Amino acid sequence: MYKQNRSGWSKHFDFFFLDVILLELAFFLCYGLRHDWIFFYNMDYYRRAGLFLAFISICTAMFRESYHGIIRRGYLEELKAVVVHVSIVEIALIAITFFMKDLYYSREVFTLFWPTGVCFCWAGRCVWKYFLRRQMMMNREKRQVLVVTTEERAEAIIQKLVSSEFFDYAIVGIVLTDADRTGEKIAGYPVLGILDRSVEYIHENVIDEVFVHLNPGEFLADKYTDLFLQMGLTLHFDLDGLTGLNSPAYVEAFSGRTVVTTSMKIATPGKMFVKRAMDIVGGLVGIILTGIACIFVVPAIKLADPGPAFFSQERIGKNGRRFKIYKFRSMYMDAEERKKDLLDQNEMQGLMFKMENDPRIIRGVGKFIRDTSIDELPQFWNVLKGDMSLVGTRPPTVEEYEKYELHHLKRISIKPGITGMWQTSGRSDITDFEEVVRLDTQYITNWSISLDIKLLFKTILVVLKKEGSR
Repeated sequence: MYKQNRSGWSKHFDFFFLDVILLELAFFLCYGLRHDWIFFYNMDYYRRAGLFLAFISICTAMFRESYHGIIRRGYLEELKAVVVHVSIVEIALIAITFFMKDLYYSREVFTLFWPTGVCFCWAGRCVWKYFLRRQMMMNREKRQVLVVTTEERAEAIIQKLVSSEFFDYAIVGIVLTDADRTGEKIAGYPVLGILDRSVEYIHENVIDEVFVHLNPGEFLADKYTDLFLQMGLTLHFDLDGLTGLNSPAYVEAFSGRTVVTTSMKIATPGKMFVKRAMDIVGGLVGIILTGIACIFVVPAIKLADPGPAFFSQERIGKNGRRFKIYKFRSMYMDAEERKKDLLDQNEMQGLMFKMENDPRIIRGVGKFIRDTSIDELPQFWNVLKGDMSLVGTRPPTVEEYEKYELHHLKRISIKPGITGMWQTSGRSDITDFEEVVRLDTQYITNWSISLDIKLLFKTILVVLKKEGSR
């Protein structure tokens, strides 16, 4: 029988509970010091604050994945994580109490709560991690694992398996599928034999589980799979070994079939729900701002250059889907025709067109709305429709897309966004399209809700400073 490892939120339920308890204690202590130790829950508004505090802490930990790799984190790294966690909790708590018009809270309580909460959570996490590490190191009933692999891949996979000092298994030895090096050692572990049906090494050693790591596309023969299972052993098949990819992979059902799924980035339904919710809220706010801007921008554009105030163009969305993008028109009506005569002045190396002091931009109003990024506001309609997201990769034109090489397609493997990694990295200073692809790829592979929030705030700063707007 195999005890399945906990995963996701349940894996660190103890830290969820620990942080809530410690933050509540910190809040109680701060209240007591300020109000002469009047019982904490006698006042309704402080009882509400306690409930909100627990809810915010749990949500923050879930969406930020605050406990990912927590056992391996050092003391300084843990302090940084705690500071971020407590800061988000306090800011959110202050915001909620403000919007609920609960104005009875003492500023001294909130001021004192931040350093107290940081100290409590940091000390509590460190003590609890010390206890867990000792339990891991002292556990004498570690799972005894036999590694089945090839001669070429043996040393690398052993080093990966033992790279963490907190693993809860012991490697008994190695069995090779393609060479007989019985009695030798690889990466400090003995080679017990070559894979065959005699399996004497099973009788001679205590073995609970078998870890199989073969060449890409290579599978353990059914006769050996059946043999190990008949002996009551648990089998682990290394997905990276099966796929030959460095991308994350997992097992799922696909139309009734069991498949190994891999992609550049695998996101949970919960995270995608949060991202879409952010898009809807941001899209609604953006549409309101667009309506206000229309009052001033539309007449200014029409006066400067007669014609429609809005510009629409067919763009390429996620994995080649086509949609119409909307902007305030910042260029003269014949801009597309004039572009052909300006191609030799393109400052970008590659498939994008960029030019400083572009003569196609409407003098005055056109330059102003581009410098302030006001021309981008109508794209919030694309966000509400679901064609785009607040944060993503910039959608290419059809002309650019048709010239893409295969490795360029990775940048459109997600929904395009109004802003993104390269837009907030000094886009006017980037003159190589391959650098754009690199930054977009970096965004996709490292995507998280917290990264989106970070890029949104960074975008606001970039817009206010009028950086990278040409």
